[in-house]
Amino acid sequence: MKDYIRKIRKNTEGMTGKEKAEYILAYYWYHILGIAAAVGLILFLIIHFGFREEPPLFTCVLVNQKIDQSRDAQMESDFADSSGIEEERIVFDSDFNISYGDTQLEGINESSYEKFFFKWQNRELDAVIMPESFYEYCLSLGGTFRSLGDWGVQGIPLYEDGGEPKAVKVEETSLSRYLENETGETLLLAFPTEGEHEEQCGKFLEYLSGCDLDCTQESAAAAG
Repeated sequence: MKDYIRKIRKNTEGMTGKEKAEYILAYYWYHILGIAAAVGLILFLIIHFGFREEPPLFTCVLVNQKIDQSRDAQMESDFADSSGIEEERIVFDSDFNISYGDTQLEGINESSYEKFFFKWQNRELDAVIMPESFYEYCLSLGGTFRSLGDWGVQGIPLYEDGGEPKAVKVEETSLSRYLENETGETLLLAFPTEGEHEEQCGKFLEYLSGCDLDCTQESAAAAG
């Protein structure tokens, strides 16, 4: 680098500032470009590895619900307040309008289908709120869901499959206040067995159980 600088100074001796700049750009543009690329790469690596956001601890997607980011954010906030998990590490995402089997939706982003099953395959789905027919569709593709009996849940309306509690009947829980069921089907909350965050799934069920208990007590008090 010192040799380059020395050579530039020698070759531009007596030139005006403008002439020096034109000379450098004419004969050393590729050096400048290389340096800029190297600096850009270093900055990218520093930002990517030094300031990378921590991955979610709980991800729940809503299938064939109205896409509503404000509603999703409220669900994140409410669960965070109950569970003690940082809100930034909780994700509720309703951007999953999917056509499948006999259910064919108009005007949807077809990539949602691939995105859903890509996340499932990569163990990024902890919970899914979905119509009963989509639950059955996932089973037909070989998908499996956790047995809710593993958590010993109480007071939550359960959906049984093969004699085991495999899902929560969403519309009979406090989650119903967030949702609009336009499908006319039973809405289910289920937990893919591939999901990595079993402890956080248990906390979500505890959150539902606590909310439903509070609602029951409030209704009883109002009736009294």
